[in-house]
Amino acid sequence: MNRTHVIAAAIGSLIALPAVCWAAGMVTVDQKGLAFSTPTLTVNKGDIVTFTNSDTTSHNIIVSGNGIMLNSGLQQPGVAFKAPLMKQGTYQVSCGIHPKMRMTIVVK
Repeated sequence: MNRTHVIAAAIGSLIALPAVCWAAGMVTVDQKGLAFSTPTLTVNKGDIVTFTNSDTTSHNIIVSGNGIMLNSGLQQPGVAFKAPLMKQGTYQVSCGIHPKMRMTIVVK
C-alpha cells in the first residue's frame, strides 16, 4: 500500500466515526490517596470521563448505571481509563479493590 492509499484510508476512517465522537467533551477525574478527586461530577451525554491513576497502588474502576457497566480491569499506577457516557442518567463509580472509593456522575 503506498502513502496515498494510507492517507485515504485514514481520512475514510475518520469520516466514518459517529458524530457524537466529534462533539464529545473530555473530563478527567484523578485518583490519589485512595480517593477520587471529586465526589460528584456532572457531564453532558456523550462526554468521555478519563480516570487517571495518580496513586501508588492499582485500582479497578467500575462505572454502573442505566443498564451499563464499564470495568477498567486492573488499573496500574500512571494508567488512564476512558469511560464514554452515552446515556443520560446517574452513574455510580467505585473501585473494586478499595470499596471506600466512590463517586457519582450525573449525565445530562
